[in-house]
Amino acid sequence: MAVSNFNLRGIPTEVMILLKREAKRLNTSVNGLVLKMIERGLGFTREKPVHHDLDRLAGSWSSTEEKIFKDHTQSFEHIDKELWK
Repeated sequence: MAVSNFNLRGIPTEVMILLKREAKRLNTSVNGLVLKMIERGLGFTREKPVHHDLDRLAGSWSSTEEKIFKDHTQSFEHIDKELWK
């Protein structure tokens, strides 16, 4: 698909100030910032999402806790063939 351009008119001064401030904070252009905002708003992104849901748990278990977890979940490795008939 060809790249298209358009002009956006009627941007309130307060909004433009905020856009410039945010673009500066992110070290990007206002155009780049607005483009990313439009893409996100439409649910379109070229970037893979980064999830941080479990970051606080990563590497936090002791050896003992890991063994307890493995002992308690070992039964999940067994396939009950009777359930799959």
